[in-house]
Amino acid sequence: MFSIQLKQLIVYVFLLLISSSIYANETLIFALDLIRHGDRTPLLTIPNAPHTWVEGMGQLTPLGMQQEWHHGIEFRKKYIDHSHLLPPRFQHDTLYVFSTNVDRTLMSAQAVLMGLYPLGTGPVLPGSRKPALPRGYQPIPIHPKLMEGSSEIMVDNDITHGKQEALRYLASQPAWIQKTQELQNKFPAWSAATGLSLTGLHQLVALADTLYIDQLYHVPMPAHLSAEDVKQIVAAGSWAFVTAFQTKEIATIVGSPFVTAITSYIQNASQQKTPLKYVLLSAHDDTIMSVMTILQAPLDAPPPYASDVNFSLFKTDTAGDIVKVTYNGKPVALRGCLPTYCALAQFIALAAGGRV
Repeated sequence: MFSIQLKQLIVYVFLLLISSSIYANETLIFALDLIRHGDRTPLLTIPNAPHTWVEGMGQLTPLGMQQEWHHGIEFRKKYIDHSHLLPPRFQHDTLYVFSTNVDRTLMSAQAVLMGLYPLGTGPVLPGSRKPALPRGYQPIPIHPKLMEGSSEIMVDNDITHGKQEALRYLASQPAWIQKTQELQNKFPAWSAATGLSLTGLHQLVALADTLYIDQLYHVPMPAHLSAEDVKQIVAAGSWAFVTAFQTKEIATIVGSPFVTAITSYIQNASQQKTPLKYVLLSAHDDTIMSVMTILQAPLDAPPPYASDVNFSLFKTDTAGDIVKVTYNGKPVALRGCLPTYCALAQFIALAAGGRV
């Protein structure tokens, strides 16, 4: 057994060395970041423990704004200062921004762009050095279409997207059935304590989300809900969410348009069909979960606020065009590829559901 493990380790290190050998000869030619919005308020109000959020329900908080602004600062260092992928001042044909039609994702995109092209980088009036807008602000369009020329896409932020089909499918799965049986005797007490009518596992997702956020902000819990109850609900809601979007049939509903768009952007950049250098997609936790499931690299926990999946296309001297994928800064080893990158053709085949 030790011998087998040693051989596997040697193979992995060898592959890592091969993949590392091209680093000195690679040039970043295109990048795409799929982000989750920043910290937000809950989506659900608990009747027996109501709380008034100044921002409103489901809205980006000041912390969430700052999280995304920091993203933008890092992106400026990465794409402008270091790789010179983007120009120091905004040029419309080099950058495309998409957001789902939800306040928190739209505001997250705006916050990122404030970091990417900060005050002072905006246009000046002709024949003078006077900024066109106060403090040299640079407006940047945020689009409701994943790609220019595509139809507008609305993306829900939970499993209510394709709700009936998703719930019917989940209800027939052994793991879902088992988890429901483990918890169903607690539903009456949890319903009484919260004032919600809880009859199924899927309803715990939104409740768990609210309890999780309430804990972060020290909002009082429902009086008749014990600390152990809260812990169980949060764990069960997280399990249900992850299980749902690790399921290919459900992930496809939410993630397919994004994977198709990501692949198209990368292909067009590789074939030099567009001057576009960078794309920002501002979306949700279920979007990231779904995309990673489709790429056969499913996540085992919900993406934290302001999570980022980066897709970078490099031109190399020895390996042709390659794609590197990272999740919150850590390399993602995709199936059939080397540990730190995919050949472009491999990535496209994987995204399309083919074998690589």
